[in-house]
Amino acid sequence: MGVDEDIATDPFLFQWAPDPENDSPLRKIQHLIFFIPFSFLFALWRFDTMVVAVDAVEKKRTGAKGELFALLGHYAFLLTVFPIGVWGPAVLLSGLMSALIVTPTHQSEALFEDYQPDWVVAQYLSTRSAVTTNPFSEWLWGGMQYQLEHHLFPS
Repeated sequence: MGVDEDIATDPFLFQWAPDPENDSPLRKIQHLIFFIPFSFLFALWRFDTMVVAVDAVEKKRTGAKGELFALLGHYAFLLTVFPIGVWGPAVLLSGLMSALIVTPTHQSEALFEDYQPDWVVAQYLSTRSAVTTNPFSEWLWGGMQYQLEHHLFPS
């Protein structure tokens, strides 16, 4: 099925021990350092968003310039209002929270080693949505509880 870059944390975190030639010394302490790669995932997602937006402008996609200007305005506002000493840790904390929510709904994707000819069935077998029982948990998950729907109908 390939690699979902949203949760690509190796060589820092592994579900199971890889082949010895691909093993990392960090795997032995991953239970102590898991929050570090998780925290940086959010920063990576922000960077990837900018790369996609710039690429869309270069390809002259309709509305791409507006999206790019909105993103640039958003980050200019954040960096103007919040000092880097607040903004940096906030991004890392957001990354940890997001990764702790997203990872349990994605990790079964790595269980497929062979090609899956039926993409829809593969999504049903590998993606997990989460049940939220109150408005606070709905807010906390921020829509990420609908991973199956997201994978079937990506936006």
